[in-house]
Amino acid sequence: MAGTTERDTTAREREIGDELKRLRVRADLTAADLSKRVGFSASKISRMESGARGVTEIDATLFAANCGASRKEVLHLVGLVREADDGYRLRPHEERLSDELPSLIVNEAAATEIIEFEPLVVPGLLQIEGYARALFRWPNRLTAEQVEGGVAARMTRQRLLRRRDSPYTTFYVHEGVLRSQVAEPAIMHEQILHLLLSSSLPRCAVRIIPSRHCPQGVLGTGFRVMRYREHRPTIYVENHISSLFLEKTEDVEVYRKLLAQVAGFALDGGESREWLAALASEVEQAKGVSDDLAQPGMAQEQL
Repeated sequence: MAGTTERDTTAREREIGDELKRLRVRADLTAADLSKRVGFSASKISRMESGARGVTEIDATLFAANCGASRKEVLHLVGLVREADDGYRLRPHEERLSDELPSLIVNEAAATEIIEFEPLVVPGLLQIEGYARALFRWPNRLTAEQVEGGVAARMTRQRLLRRRDSPYTTFYVHEGVLRSQVAEPAIMHEQILHLLLSSSLPRCAVRIIPSRHCPQGVLGTGFRVMRYREHRPTIYVENHISSLFLEKTEDVEVYRKLLAQVAGFALDGGESREWLAALASEVEQAKGVSDDLAQPGMAQEQL
Protein backbone atom coordinates (compact mmCIF):
# COMPACT_ATOMS: atom_id res chain seq x y z
CA MET A 1 0.00 0.00 0.00
CA ALA A 2 1.31 3.46 -0.91
CA GLY A 3 2.67 5.38 2.02
CA THR A 4 3.13 2.30 4.21
CA THR A 5 6.51 2.06 5.91
CA GLU A 6 7.93 -1.28 7.01
CA ARG A 7 8.69 -1.23 10.72
CA ASP A 8 12.19 -1.83 11.96
CA THR A 9 12.89 -5.52 12.52
CA THR A 10 15.27 -7.23 14.91
CA ALA A 11 17.81 -9.95 14.25
CA ARG A 12 15.52 -12.44 16.02
CA GLU A 13 12.52 -11.53 13.84
CA ARG A 14 14.57 -11.83 10.66
CA GLU A 15 15.77 -15.26 11.76
CA ILE A 16 12.19 -16.38 12.45
CA GLY A 17 11.12 -15.10 9.05
CA ASP A 18 13.96 -16.88 7.29
CA GLU A 19 13.09 -20.15 9.04
CA LEU A 20 9.43 -19.83 8.03
CA LYS A 21 10.37 -19.18 4.42
CA ARG A 22 12.78 -22.13 4.43
CA LEU A 23 10.02 -24.47 5.60
CA ARG A 24 7.56 -23.19 2.98
CA VAL A 25 10.06 -23.42 0.12
CA ARG A 26 11.11 -26.92 1.21
CA ALA A 27 7.43 -27.95 1.11
CA ASP A 28 7.25 -26.60 -2.47
CA LEU A 29 4.41 -24.23 -1.54
CA THR A 30 3.77 -20.73 -2.80
CA ALA A 31 2.46 -18.08 -0.43
CA ALA A 32 -0.93 -18.48 -2.14
CA ASP A 33 -0.85 -22.27 -1.62
CA LEU A 34 -0.06 -21.89 2.06
CA SER A 35 -2.66 -19.15 2.44
CA LYS A 36 -5.38 -21.59 1.39
CA ARG A 37 -4.11 -24.24 3.80
CA VAL A 38 -3.61 -22.18 6.93
CA GLY A 39 -6.16 -19.39 6.44
CA PHE A 40 -3.63 -16.51 6.52
CA SER A 41 -3.65 -13.90 3.78
CA ALA A 42 -0.74 -14.03 1.32
CA SER A 43 0.23 -10.56 2.57
CA LYS A 44 0.43 -11.80 6.17
CA ILE A 45 2.60 -14.72 5.10
CA SER A 46 4.92 -12.38 3.21
CA ARG A 47 5.26 -10.06 6.22
CA MET A 48 5.86 -12.99 8.58
CA GLU A 49 8.67 -14.24 6.33
CA SER A 50 10.28 -10.80 6.08
CA GLY A 51 10.17 -10.32 9.85
CA ALA A 52 8.01 -7.22 9.37
CA ARG A 53 5.12 -8.72 11.32
CA GLY A 54 5.24 -10.06 14.85
CA VAL A 55 4.72 -13.83 14.96
CA THR A 56 2.83 -15.54 17.78
CA GLU A 57 3.45 -19.10 18.94
CA ILE A 58 0.12 -20.15 17.41
CA ASP A 59 0.94 -18.47 14.08
CA ALA A 60 4.36 -20.12 13.98
CA THR A 61 2.96 -23.56 14.86
CA LEU A 62 0.17 -23.41 12.26
CA PHE A 63 2.55 -22.14 9.59
CA ALA A 64 5.17 -24.80 10.28
CA ALA A 65 2.70 -27.69 10.67
CA ASN A 66 1.08 -26.89 7.32
CA CYS A 67 4.54 -26.98 5.75
CA GLY A 68 5.18 -30.49 7.08
CA ALA A 69 7.73 -29.44 9.69
CA SER A 70 8.94 -32.03 12.19
CA ARG A 71 8.21 -31.73 15.91
CA LYS A 72 11.84 -30.73 16.50
CA GLU A 73 11.59 -27.95 13.91
CA VAL A 74 8.33 -26.66 15.41
CA LEU A 75 9.82 -26.60 18.92
CA HIS A 76 12.90 -24.76 17.64
CA LEU A 77 10.71 -22.18 15.90
CA VAL A 78 8.50 -21.69 18.97
CA GLY A 79 11.65 -21.26 21.05
CA LEU A 80 12.74 -18.40 18.78
CA VAL A 81 9.29 -16.79 19.06
CA ARG A 82 9.42 -16.95 22.87
CA GLU A 83 12.79 -15.19 23.08
CA ALA A 84 12.78 -11.61 24.31
CA ASP A 85 13.93 -8.83 22.00
CA ASP A 86 16.15 -7.06 24.50
CA GLY A 87 18.96 -6.27 22.09
CA TYR A 88 21.21 -8.97 23.53
CA ARG A 89 21.22 -12.45 21.96
CA LEU A 90 23.63 -15.17 22.98
CA ARG A 91 23.56 -18.09 20.53
CA PRO A 92 25.34 -21.28 21.67
CA HIS A 93 27.13 -23.15 18.88
CA GLU A 94 26.25 -26.52 20.45
CA GLU A 95 27.51 -29.18 18.04
CA ARG A 96 27.91 -26.69 15.21
CA LEU A 97 30.65 -24.30 14.18
CA SER A 98 29.90 -20.60 14.06
CA ASP A 99 29.82 -20.78 10.24
CA GLU A 100 26.76 -23.03 10.48
CA LEU A 101 24.87 -20.78 12.88
CA PRO A 102 21.55 -19.74 11.28
CA SER A 103 21.56 -16.43 13.18
CA LEU A 104 24.86 -15.46 11.54
CA ILE A 105 23.96 -16.66 8.06
CA VAL A 106 20.60 -14.83 8.05
CA ASN A 107 22.08 -11.55 9.25
CA GLU A 108 25.01 -11.70 6.82
CA ALA A 109 22.66 -12.33 3.92
CA ALA A 110 20.43 -9.35 4.82
CA ALA A 111 23.25 -6.85 5.43
CA THR A 112 24.01 -4.04 3.01
CA GLU A 113 27.37 -3.35 4.67
CA ILE A 114 29.71 -5.48 6.79
CA ILE A 115 32.71 -4.00 8.59
CA GLU A 116 34.99 -6.41 10.43
CA PHE A 117 38.00 -5.92 12.69
CA GLU A 118 40.18 -8.99 13.13
CA PRO A 119 43.36 -8.85 15.25
CA LEU A 120 43.99 -12.62 15.50
CA VAL A 121 43.24 -14.50 12.26
CA VAL A 122 42.26 -13.76 8.66
CA PRO A 123 38.50 -12.98 8.58
CA GLY A 124 36.48 -16.09 7.73
CA LEU A 125 34.92 -14.51 4.63
CA LEU A 126 38.42 -14.01 3.17
CA GLN A 127 40.09 -17.31 4.12
CA ILE A 128 41.31 -19.73 1.47
CA GLU A 129 40.66 -23.45 1.99
CA GLY A 130 44.20 -24.30 3.09
CA TYR A 131 44.29 -21.54 5.68
CA ALA A 132 40.83 -22.43 7.02
CA ARG A 133 41.76 -26.11 7.24
CA ALA A 134 44.97 -25.32 9.16
CA LEU A 135 43.03 -23.03 11.49
CA PHE A 136 40.41 -25.68 12.29
CA ARG A 137 43.15 -28.21 13.05
CA TRP A 138 44.98 -26.03 15.60
CA PRO A 139 42.67 -26.59 18.62
CA ASN A 140 43.15 -30.37 18.17
CA ARG A 141 39.58 -31.04 19.30
CA LEU A 142 37.88 -31.58 15.93
CA THR A 143 37.74 -34.83 14.00
CA ALA A 144 38.93 -34.89 10.40
CA GLU A 145 35.29 -34.99 9.32
CA GLN A 146 34.45 -31.93 11.44
CA VAL A 147 37.44 -30.06 10.04
CA GLU A 148 36.34 -30.69 6.45
CA GLY A 149 32.75 -29.81 7.34
CA GLY A 150 33.95 -26.53 8.82
CA VAL A 151 36.00 -25.71 5.72
CA ALA A 152 33.02 -26.46 3.46
CA ALA A 153 30.69 -24.29 5.57
CA ARG A 154 33.17 -21.41 5.52
CA MET A 155 33.60 -21.60 1.75
CA THR A 156 29.81 -21.64 1.34
CA ARG A 157 29.48 -18.46 3.42
CA GLN A 158 31.94 -16.75 1.08
CA ARG A 159 29.40 -16.88 -1.76
CA LEU A 160 28.03 -13.77 -0.09
CA LEU A 161 30.92 -11.75 -1.56
CA ARG A 162 30.24 -13.04 -5.06
CA ARG A 163 26.56 -12.12 -5.16
CA ARG A 164 25.55 -9.51 -7.71
CA ASP A 165 24.06 -7.49 -4.84
CA SER A 166 26.80 -8.34 -2.34
CA PRO A 167 27.12 -6.11 0.72
CA TYR A 168 29.84 -3.49 0.85
CA THR A 169 32.57 -5.00 3.02
CA THR A 170 35.57 -3.54 4.82
CA PHE A 171 38.01 -5.82 6.62
CA TYR A 172 40.53 -4.37 9.07
CA VAL A 173 43.30 -6.95 9.48
CA HIS A 174 46.21 -6.54 11.89
CA GLU A 175 49.72 -7.04 10.50
CA GLY A 176 50.41 -9.69 13.13
CA VAL A 177 47.67 -11.88 11.64
CA LEU A 178 49.58 -12.28 8.39
CA ARG A 179 52.97 -12.74 10.05
CA SER A 180 51.69 -15.58 12.25
CA GLN A 181 52.60 -18.99 10.87
CA VAL A 182 49.13 -20.49 11.03
CA ALA A 183 49.95 -22.66 8.01
CA GLU A 184 52.97 -23.58 5.92
CA PRO A 185 54.64 -20.75 3.92
CA ALA A 186 53.08 -21.78 0.60
CA ILE A 187 49.58 -21.52 2.06
CA MET A 188 50.36 -18.22 3.81
CA HIS A 189 51.67 -16.86 0.51
CA GLU A 190 48.49 -17.91 -1.27
CA GLN A 191 46.38 -16.41 1.51
CA ILE A 192 48.13 -13.05 1.26
CA LEU A 193 47.66 -13.02 -2.51
CA HIS A 194 43.98 -13.81 -2.00
CA LEU A 195 43.61 -10.77 0.27
CA LEU A 196 45.35 -8.66 -2.36
CA LEU A 197 42.97 -9.88 -5.08
CA SER A 198 39.93 -9.49 -2.83
CA SER A 199 40.87 -5.88 -2.13
CA SER A 200 40.45 -5.18 -5.84
CA LEU A 201 36.78 -6.22 -5.86
CA PRO A 202 34.45 -3.23 -6.33
CA ARG A 203 32.58 -3.77 -3.03
CA CYS A 204 35.42 -5.11 -0.89
CA ALA A 205 38.14 -3.20 0.97
CA VAL A 206 40.99 -4.77 2.93
CA ARG A 207 42.88 -2.40 5.22
CA ILE A 208 46.00 -3.37 7.12
CA ILE A 209 46.73 -2.16 10.66
CA PRO A 210 50.55 -1.96 11.07
CA SER A 211 52.01 -3.08 14.39
CA ARG A 212 53.87 0.22 14.67
CA HIS A 213 50.55 2.07 14.73
CA CYS A 214 48.67 -0.30 17.02
CA PRO A 215 50.26 -3.21 18.92
CA GLN A 216 48.40 -6.49 18.44
CA GLY A 217 45.76 -7.13 21.08
CA VAL A 218 45.48 -3.65 22.63
CA LEU A 219 42.01 -3.09 21.12
CA GLY A 220 40.69 -6.42 22.36
CA THR A 221 39.05 -9.20 20.39
CA GLY A 222 37.63 -8.99 16.90
CA PHE A 223 34.09 -7.90 16.10
CA ARG A 224 31.81 -7.23 13.18
CA VAL A 225 29.32 -4.46 12.44
CA MET A 226 26.47 -5.42 10.11
CA ARG A 227 24.36 -2.59 8.73
CA TYR A 228 21.02 -2.81 6.96
CA ARG A 229 19.08 -0.55 4.65
CA GLU A 230 16.00 -0.26 6.88
CA HIS A 231 16.95 -1.80 10.21
CA ARG A 232 19.19 -1.05 13.16
CA PRO A 233 22.83 -2.22 12.98
CA THR A 234 23.88 -5.48 14.61
CA ILE A 235 27.21 -6.09 16.35
CA TYR A 236 28.55 -9.66 16.15
CA VAL A 237 31.20 -11.11 18.48
CA GLU A 238 32.11 -14.79 18.79
CA ASN A 239 34.14 -17.16 20.93
CA HIS A 240 34.74 -20.93 20.82
CA ILE A 241 31.33 -21.95 22.19
CA SER A 242 28.89 -19.13 21.45
CA SER A 243 28.15 -16.01 19.42
CA LEU A 244 26.77 -12.72 20.68
CA PHE A 245 24.49 -10.39 18.72
CA LEU A 246 24.07 -6.85 20.09
CA GLU A 247 21.44 -4.35 18.93
CA LYS A 248 21.01 -1.87 21.78
CA THR A 249 21.78 1.70 20.71
CA GLU A 250 24.26 2.23 23.54
CA ASP A 251 26.11 -1.02 22.72
CA VAL A 252 26.28 -0.18 19.02
CA GLU A 253 27.68 3.25 19.94
CA VAL A 254 30.54 1.65 21.93
CA TYR A 255 31.57 -0.36 18.89
CA ARG A 256 31.07 2.59 16.54
CA LYS A 257 33.67 4.54 18.53
CA LEU A 258 36.00 1.54 18.62
CA LEU A 259 35.63 1.16 14.86
CA ALA A 260 36.62 4.81 14.39
CA GLN A 261 39.80 4.10 16.38
CA VAL A 262 40.53 1.04 14.26
CA ALA A 263 40.09 3.02 11.03
CA GLY A 264 42.43 5.71 12.34
CA PHE A 265 45.23 3.19 12.85
CA ALA A 266 44.80 1.46 9.47
CA LEU A 267 46.53 2.12 6.17
CA ASP A 268 44.27 3.34 3.39
CA GLY A 269 43.25 1.06 0.53
CA GLY A 270 46.17 1.83 -1.77
CA GLU A 271 48.75 1.62 1.02
CA SER A 272 47.26 -1.67 2.18
CA ARG A 273 47.57 -3.19 -1.30
CA GLU A 274 51.20 -2.08 -1.49
CA TRP A 275 51.84 -3.56 1.96
CA LEU A 276 50.22 -6.88 0.98
CA ALA A 277 52.20 -7.05 -2.27
CA ALA A 278 55.46 -6.43 -0.39
CA LEU A 279 54.64 -9.09 2.21
CA ALA A 280 53.68 -11.58 -0.52
CA SER A 281 57.09 -11.04 -2.11
CA GLU A 282 58.81 -11.44 1.27
CA VAL A 283 56.98 -14.70 2.01
CA GLU A 284 57.61 -15.96 -1.54
CA GLN A 285 61.34 -15.44 -1.11
CA ALA A 286 61.32 -17.18 2.28
CA LYS A 287 59.30 -20.03 0.80
CA GLY A 288 61.87 -20.41 -1.98
CA VAL A 289 64.69 -20.70 0.54
CA SER A 290 62.73 -23.31 2.51
CA ASP A 291 62.03 -25.30 -0.66
CA ASP A 292 65.73 -25.26 -1.58
CA LEU A 293 66.76 -26.47 1.86
CA ALA A 294 64.26 -29.30 1.63
CA GLN A 295 65.93 -30.72 -1.49
CA PRO A 296 68.10 -33.87 -0.99
CA GLY A 297 71.73 -33.04 -0.35
CA MET A 298 71.12 -29.32 0.05
CA ALA A 299 71.53 -29.39 3.82
CA GLN A 300 74.95 -31.06 3.45
CA GLU A 301 76.03 -28.44 0.90
CA GLN A 302 75.30 -25.73 3.42
CA LEU A 303 77.68 -27.29 5.99
